[in-house]
Amino acid sequence: MKQQGQQSQNMVAPLRGPAVDRLQAVRVLLLERLWRGMMLVAIIATPVSILRAQSTGWLPLYSIHAALGSLIVLLYLIRDTLSYRLKIMLLLAVYWTIGLAGVFTLGLLAAGILFLVLSGMVTSTFVSRRAGVMNAVATGVVLSIAGLLFISGVLTVPLDANLYVTSLRGWANLVVVTSIVMYFFFSAFGIYQKTTVDLLQEVQQQSDQIAELAARDHLTGLPLANLANDRLQMKMQAALRSGGKVALMFVDLNGFKEVNDTLGHEAGDHVLQAIAGRLSNSVRGEDTVARIGGDEFLVILGSLRHRQEAVPVAEKIIANIGQPIAHAGHSIVSGASIGIAIFPEDAADFATLRRLADRAMYQVKRRGSSGFAFADSTAPLSEQPATT
Repeated sequence: MKQQGQQSQNMVAPLRGPAVDRLQAVRVLLLERLWRGMMLVAIIATPVSILRAQSTGWLPLYSIHAALGSLIVLLYLIRDTLSYRLKIMLLLAVYWTIGLAGVFTLGLLAAGILFLVLSGMVTSTFVSRRAGVMNAVATGVVLSIAGLLFISGVLTVPLDANLYVTSLRGWANLVVVTSIVMYFFFSAFGIYQKTTVDLLQEVQQQSDQIAELAARDHLTGLPLANLANDRLQMKMQAALRSGGKVALMFVDLNGFKEVNDTLGHEAGDHVLQAIAGRLSNSVRGEDTVARIGGDEFLVILGSLRHRQEAVPVAEKIIANIGQPIAHAGHSIVSGASIGIAIFPEDAADFATLRRLADRAMYQVKRRGSSGFAFADSTAPLSEQPATT
């Protein structure tokens, strides 16, 4: 039982989930196409192989081809009754039977060597990479043994090699078998490869979407602090190259706690969603609005030539936020306290800019009315200057 369990782990098991289910379906289609190719080989190439007896005499190899061709057709007809795993193992058995029969009968003249090579690719795809390596080693061992037996004279080619390689039927058989097998083999693997690439792209897109969702506030859809930090870093680097400035605004709502206390959290959520929209509408598309706390927001303005360009934006934000918000028959009026820190004048990193903007916001908040203030980077961060 333990050995069976280990063998089942080596076999690539059916996958689960929408994307991997599609991949597994393609694997099943790949196996079906390989069997279809072998069925056509059996129907077309087996009679051609047997007809070669007219010029070479009857060889044991032809008996193997006739029996194997009949078996392949039978297996193809009953394939729907066979399990996925069994069809893989039977296909590998067919490949190896053709290969061994050819190599130990005709040696270097055997076209069946092709099937030994293909068996390695099938094993790696449907079983495991380790099994594919073992298959390759086994192929090398078999070819070495056959070579030694022919070199030592134990085995001999039972026909005139020159007669064989000048046989029209021989070449016709080789062309037919090779063309059919290679067409079905590589067209099937081409489909498999394309599907795999498509699924990987889907997985990457889903991963990017998950990462994007994780970096955004579920209530307002605004970026969170980490994403805001990344965007600020990009703006700062661009400003260093262009000689421009970046403004970081710390926005805190006035009276939001009273909204939650008197009207409930549903009203508070409605206000936050409305404020988020108004903040986004107050800035350019290239700017960033982020939610970093309950009623706290960051606004990042890039491509500024001088610090005073942040003033009309701050005034617009305050005006937009101050407009009444209707909810459940109530008209909710809020305000905003805004602190502004400028890169690179005030600080050269996100953390310091945020602390300076936060400190400037609190000096506005202490005044008890909506407004904004620029940070004073010359004062210790422990102090709360009254700069406006």
